[in-house]
Amino acid sequence: MRLSSIKLAGFKSFVEPTKIPFPEPMTCVVGPNGCGKSNVIDAVRWVLGESSAKNLRGDAMTDVIFNGSTHRKPVSQASVELLFDNTQGRLPGSMADRTQVAIKRLVTRDGQSLYFLNGSKCRKRDITDIFLGTGLGPRSYAIIEQGMISRLIESKPQELRIFLEEAAGVSKYKERRRETQTRIKSTRENLERLLDMRQELQNQLDRLSKQADAARQYRDLKAQERTLKGQLAVLKWQELHARQQEKTIQITKLNEQLTFLEQAHGGHDDVLATCEQQVTHFSEAQSELQQQLHTTQTQLTRLEQQKIYLSEKRRDLEDKQAQLNEEIAQAQALYEQQQQHCAELAEQAEIHQEAAQISAEKLAEAEILNEEKIQQLQASEAANQQNQQVLEQARQHAQQCQLALQRLTQQQQHLTQQQAQLAQQLAQHGTQNPAEALALQQKAHQELVHAMAISQQENQRLSAELHRLNEAKAALRQQVQTQQVKLGQVQAQVQALEKLTHAQQSDSEDAPGVPLLSALRAESGREQVVERAMLGLGSLRITEQDYVNRIWASTKREKTPNSVAMLVHSDVYPEFLNQIEWLGEARHFSAHTAFFAAIDDEGNLYGHNWRAQETDTQSENLLAHYSELRAHQAALPEIEARLSELEAALGPLEASAVQCAEQLETNKQAVHEAAKQVASSQTRVDMLVAQQANWEQQSHQLESNQHELAEQSELLVAQLEESEQILWQAEEAQELQQQQMDQASESLDTLKRAQLHQQQQQRDIQQQYHQAKLKLQQVESDVQLGQTKLSHLAQALTQGTESLAQVQQQLHSCEEPGVELEQQQTELLIRHTELEQALQDGAAKLDEAKQQLSDKQLALKDAQAQSTKLKEQRQQLALQEQSLMVKAQAVLEPLTELRQTLKDVLAQLPEEAQASSHQGKLTRIAQQLSLLGAVNLAAIEEFDEAQQRKRYLDEQLDDLSAALETLEGAIRKIDRETRSRFKTTFDQVNQDLAELFPKVFGGGSAYLELTSDDLLESGVTIMARPPGKKNSTIHLLSGGEKALTALSLVFSIFRLNPAPFCMLDEVDAPLDDANVGRFCRLVEEMSQTVQFIYISHNKVAMEMAGRLTGVTMAEPGVSRMVAVDIEQAVQMAHA
Repeated sequence: MRLSSIKLAGFKSFVEPTKIPFPEPMTCVVGPNGCGKSNVIDAVRWVLGESSAKNLRGDAMTDVIFNGSTHRKPVSQASVELLFDNTQGRLPGSMADRTQVAIKRLVTRDGQSLYFLNGSKCRKRDITDIFLGTGLGPRSYAIIEQGMISRLIESKPQELRIFLEEAAGVSKYKERRRETQTRIKSTRENLERLLDMRQELQNQLDRLSKQADAARQYRDLKAQERTLKGQLAVLKWQELHARQQEKTIQITKLNEQLTFLEQAHGGHDDVLATCEQQVTHFSEAQSELQQQLHTTQTQLTRLEQQKIYLSEKRRDLEDKQAQLNEEIAQAQALYEQQQQHCAELAEQAEIHQEAAQISAEKLAEAEILNEEKIQQLQASEAANQQNQQVLEQARQHAQQCQLALQRLTQQQQHLTQQQAQLAQQLAQHGTQNPAEALALQQKAHQELVHAMAISQQENQRLSAELHRLNEAKAALRQQVQTQQVKLGQVQAQVQALEKLTHAQQSDSEDAPGVPLLSALRAESGREQVVERAMLGLGSLRITEQDYVNRIWASTKREKTPNSVAMLVHSDVYPEFLNQIEWLGEARHFSAHTAFFAAIDDEGNLYGHNWRAQETDTQSENLLAHYSELRAHQAALPEIEARLSELEAALGPLEASAVQCAEQLETNKQAVHEAAKQVASSQTRVDMLVAQQANWEQQSHQLESNQHELAEQSELLVAQLEESEQILWQAEEAQELQQQQMDQASESLDTLKRAQLHQQQQQRDIQQQYHQAKLKLQQVESDVQLGQTKLSHLAQALTQGTESLAQVQQQLHSCEEPGVELEQQQTELLIRHTELEQALQDGAAKLDEAKQQLSDKQLALKDAQAQSTKLKEQRQQLALQEQSLMVKAQAVLEPLTELRQTLKDVLAQLPEEAQASSHQGKLTRIAQQLSLLGAVNLAAIEEFDEAQQRKRYLDEQLDDLSAALETLEGAIRKIDRETRSRFKTTFDQVNQDLAELFPKVFGGGSAYLELTSDDLLESGVTIMARPPGKKNSTIHLLSGGEKALTALSLVFSIFRLNPAPFCMLDEVDAPLDDANVGRFCRLVEEMSQTVQFIYISHNKVAMEMAGRLTGVTMAEPGVSRMVAVDIEQAVQMAHA
């Protein structure tokens, strides 16, 4: 499986829909700083399920949406789609048979994130499940971003373990283990609840057993009572049924007499039926003629519509013919324009061809100059070799002088041996001098004490800071709660005031406009005065039309002094308020003023010869309510904004408190370790002080012996000085030759730099040649595109001409059906006239038949009057029979309540049964029931249900116990598999790391180590020692060494479980050229099995790639792609 391409739209700086293909095993993404290269890796991490905005270099998930630039507006959503080539079937599960898999993620401004798998909406878990065990994921070892290399080496043991677990493929086992543990916990909780329920149910069964026995006795007595009541009702029914049978016999006799009369007058019915048949026959004939007339009329209408349709169709075809003529003319014009554009492109192609030819000539000249520089360099190297031979001869002369000095030294062998022995003793004793070690140890001790003091101060500072953050957090939470309470109170007051004003204005809420009082703004404390001055008109509803009618006055006009209008602060107000005087507290109304009325602060109204006190009417104080409602509504946004600010500030404060607490705990551990180191250091200082005193005593004795030997060695100094003079002359000659050699080397270096400069000029000319070739190819591609467009326009002209011919043919075919429709319309008009005449003749026959029917009906009426008297007598008897039947049915109604039938009761009724004896038995049973008292009739059913439920709970307990055992067995199996896989992976990765590390560093060693023996929870640490170093921890390595170590570890994991692709973001930044070369060779070797997509600014890494994908930002804030195929570019360069 490999990553085929990425599609981005609105993601960070990729605002336009962009597709980035990855056809090569090694693709390098290049571009200047800040152009959006790392956004490509962020897009892959985001689609694979990354949920932390911090890991995507943002504060919120919506930060990945393009937020606009200088010339572009923000977009509403961002989407990224990954296309995978799965021809090898590496994906597990249902995706194994898919040759191509598309994964897409989309996020909108409201924070809603959607996932799509092959175009279908899915969950985030469906995406993560697909890549479990493949090495891919939002935080897997397959995606190495900026800074992740150093974090990988410095990560905690548990964090490093995650990479090995992903490589071992046990991440899916851990997910299953977590789910299984959740199920076990749920199962145990259910088991405990079932045990409690079963115990409670057992107690309930003991109580219901006694109640069920009393209920059974009560049920037996009630059954006897129901039987006696049923039999008593049947006895009463038998008596009423006998009387009903007598009435039935009388009714039968009257029915026989009525039958005789009906047979005597039967002939009148036959004659009447014949007349009715004639009327029906004539009516049907008329209906049939009417139907034929309607059909003819319909056909005439249809023919008229067909004529209209043909006329409209002809008009449409004529319009279409005109449109096609216009389109053909436009296509002809475009065809001529495209021909002219193709000619211009051909001229540009000739210009770029000439530029490419000039660049090729310059390239040939540069190659000739390069050959000349190479010849000069070879001549300089030959001269340098001659100088080296002369230098070697001078060195041989110096060696001969050295041999003469050694022979002189051998002459004083006896003295030298004694002096050497003493010097050896002094040397041995000097090496044992603990003074330097003591000074170093004391300095290290002071540094440890100082570091511990600094840590303790930092600890105190962190404690104070944590205390301050907790107090600030508590204060901020108190403010949030205060604002929430205040917001709730204001919202409640707003709702209450809205209900109050709505209730007071409910009578007129269907009228248009708004209440008059809701549009006024009165002076604070004077609302009731203004409302009282409205004279009861405050509930009236006003519209904009009222402004036109000049019912309202504007505040721009001058208000009448001392009027109520002075208390109104609205833009407009009712005009009549200027005519009502406001008396205030001390003034009195005078009837001689220009006001028609006045009002005081208490709401009392005064007029000419009249007065209305405030208590005379019910003041609803609506204006004050409206003012208060507006004040609360205005305060609501401010309170909500303040609450949002406090809640937003609380989040970072809590994060800072958590971070400070973690840092404080880490610092406490550091202080504890520092105290241990200080105690150990003090012990070593004491030991070194004792060793220093012993060493000084031994040194005094050895110095005395050395003084005696020094006097003897002075005799040989003169001889040694003479030999050294000779050796000095030889070495001086050697130095002179060495200076000449250095001058030759400098000349050689100058020539090499000149050659490098010439090579650089040659590469620049070659690049200019390549650019000229690329421009020529672009112009040739435009020429081909123009020719294609020219062909399409010619084809469009041909199609337009054919369509015009078809339209003309359709116009000709529309003229023939018009003549046939005229002939059919004439025939139908003749048929319509004939049917109208036949309809008139049939109406005359129908009237004659109806007259005959009326005569026969009068004769039959006389015959029916004779039987009416007999029917009345029969009806009276039927009523009496019905009355007896109703009484009998009423007697049997208790049987329905008793759930008994008449047939069953008659079968069980004794022959000698009497109503009086049954009544006595019922009285005795009622007394027994009363003695039982209150009875729980549901106890029997409850007892049976409780028993059944207990059996069900017992079965559930057995099932849960079995399920718990199964789940625990699954946990043990998962643990065994996890231990086995993790141990195998750990050993293999450790082995590969030991092989790769020396290859990358050119020596040294590295290994992984477990922090504990528990393979399920143990963390993993890494130790690396480059060549020549014996560092105690990996943190002592340089940045470049850490980067190479981390790459060695990642590639070791890739060897074991290669992910489908690997993305590297400037991991070669801290490496020098030599290490970059090693890194490139290693990546190129692994690209045979793993697809690499990496971001780099290094030229060596760029040369390694099979394809260069450039990211540019020509427009500020907007990223675009530029791709170059390296192999194709090389072929163009050699062409």
